[in-house]
Parts: sequence; C-alpha cells; structure tokens
Amino acid sequence: MTATTETTGAPSTTSATPPSPHGSPVERLGSGKVMAALAVGVLVLQLGFILSYVAAFHQPTPRDIPVAVVAAPGLPDGIAPRSVDQLDALAGHPVDARLAADTAEVRQLLRDRDVLGAYVIDPGGTDTLITASAGGSSIASALESIFDRVAMEQDRQLVVRDEIPVSAHDNRGLSGFYLSIGWVVGGYLLAAAIGLFIGAPKTLRQAWAHVAVLFGYSVVSGALGALITTHVLETFAGHWFPLWLLGTGVVFGTGLFTLGLRAAVGILAVPLAIAVFVVLGNPSAGGAFGANVIPSFYAAIGKWITPGAGTEGVRAVVYFDNVGLGQPALALALYTVVGAVLLLGFTVWRARRDADSDADTPAPAAN
Repeated sequence: MTATTETTGAPSTTSATPPSPHGSPVERLGSGKVMAALAVGVLVLQLGFILSYVAAFHQPTPRDIPVAVVAAPGLPDGIAPRSVDQLDALAGHPVDARLAADTAEVRQLLRDRDVLGAYVIDPGGTDTLITASAGGSSIASALESIFDRVAMEQDRQLVVRDEIPVSAHDNRGLSGFYLSIGWVVGGYLLAAAIGLFIGAPKTLRQAWAHVAVLFGYSVVSGALGALITTHVLETFAGHWFPLWLLGTGVVFGTGLFTLGLRAAVGILAVPLAIAVFVVLGNPSAGGAFGANVIPSFYAAIGKWITPGAGTEGVRAVVYFDNVGLGQPALALALYTVVGAVLLLGFTVWRARRDADSDADTPAPAAN
C-alpha cells in the first residue's frame, strides 16, 4: 500500500512584484537607465549652452542700425540724400539711414528710440557722430567704427558725441542686463524647487497656493533687486519703484511659466526652463551685444524671452523715460498668462483623471 502525503494550506509563491507604473523613475526604469538619461540630458544642455553663446557672440556684425543723417547749414542741396544712399549701400548693410531736418529732430528721434545714432555733415569738413550708449554700448561702438571708416574714405574728420550716455556707475550699460538675469534666475529656480521637492499640484487649491507663494517671492525679490541697484550701489538711483514693478513682473512671469511647464511635462520642465531662459534667453538679451550686432535669429527672439524683456525694460525705465517699455511688458504678460493656463489647465486635467481612475477601480471584496 502506498502512502500519500497531502499538503494543506495556500501554495507559496516567490514571484517578484512588478514595478508600479506610478512609481519614481528609478523604481520604474532602474538606477542605471536613469543615470544614463541624466548624463545624456545634461550633455545636451551643456553643448547647447556652448553652441548658443558662441554662435551669438563669436562674430558680432553690425546690421541695419537705424541712423539719421543731417546736413548742417551751408551745404549744397542734395548732400544729405546722397549721403543716405551711400550709407545704405555700404557692404553688409550695417546701417539703415534716414533724413532728419536738424539736430533738434535728431535728439527727439534718439529719445523716442526711433534711431540709435545720427551723422551730422558739416561744411567745415569735421562731421559729428551722435550716439546713445544708454541704448547699448555695443551699438554705439559699432557706429563709431563704421563712421570712422566712412570719414577716412572721404578724407574728413569725425568727432563723436554721446547724447544719452550710461550712468557713471553703469559700466558699458551692462548693469541692467545682470539685474534682469538675477531676477530670471530667482524666478525659475524657485519654481523648479517647488516642482522637484513638492511636485505638481493635484488640486486647484494647491495650484493657487503655489501661485501665491511665487507672487509673494516675486514682489520681495523684485523690490530687493531694485533696492540694491538704486540705493546700495546707486547704479540706477531714483528709479526704485518702477524697477520694483518691472522686477516683480520678470520674476513672476519666469517662475509661473516654469510652474506651468512642471504641471504639463513633469520634471522635464527644469531642463526646458534652462534651455529657454539660459541657453537661448541670455545670449539674445541684448546685454553684451545689442540686437543689431548679433545674428538675426537671436535678435528676433531676444525681446520675447524674459532676460531680454527685463534688460530692455531697465533701459527704458532708467534712460528713456519709459519709452519702449510696452514691448517688454507685453512679453512678461504673455509668459504670465501662458504659465497660468498651463498650470491651472493641467491641474484640472490631472484631478479629473485621478477621479476617473478611482471611480474605475473596483472595491475590494468583503471577507
């Protein structure tokens, strides 16, 4: 007789638990794949940084700089129009010349930012180049170089007069650029930190809480950045309040756009924000080199990215009695609106998706 042994109880299983599709990237993909992806992503950003900055700055070339041409009293009729034609025919088209009646009109054109320089032809043979270094020292330097060659070719003398100079504490007009960069860095760093350590909001209440924190930070950082440059360093003395408002807009627009990206694409928002605001935004901002001496691509995008909007806004406030402030304000408003739409829209979408997922999950059976 053969004895049989019966085993009672539930069978033992040793199969591994599959990774959760909602876990962290390391849990879902493994640390090796995540590290490889991080290395590739950082390398792309690094090479993009090098490519963008070198492409923007390696060969500054004057292009279509708007200038006015004035013929002083005593010159024959037709001298000024002929000079305009000759300037427009220069190789590479470095300037875009137009006629002006006299130096009074030139001063108004400079203050209205319709031109960036003026060429006054004198019957005595000593002409005058009028510049406005407050609108960009690289532009003023480029004009000096261009008209030095023109004067040499025509065997004439040239004197240079800076009609709207930068302040004594604003070397080459770069302080506004660095102030703007500081505001931008603060905006996207705070938004990135909120996204990394707290995560995207799951409810509209959380989203509005993130917006409130960012707005409070923007007000404080805008005020303190303006305070440093107006009262501590006295670079832009007398302009604290308008710079405070501008700084608040720069920080808030940058930060809210980054929060919106975080809600839309997750942690990829951080490298995307760096690509937009640092890789593309900094070299195109018009700081070291103005829009008329950098490649056309950077000139076109610079004023629509927050570093450029902030830089141009500072110049408008400090040196040009707010002339030209409308375009930077529009750019900052667009970043704010787009960021808010992304943040609130994706928060609502995520909340509905989670609610539908919970509704589709069957309840556990009662024992």
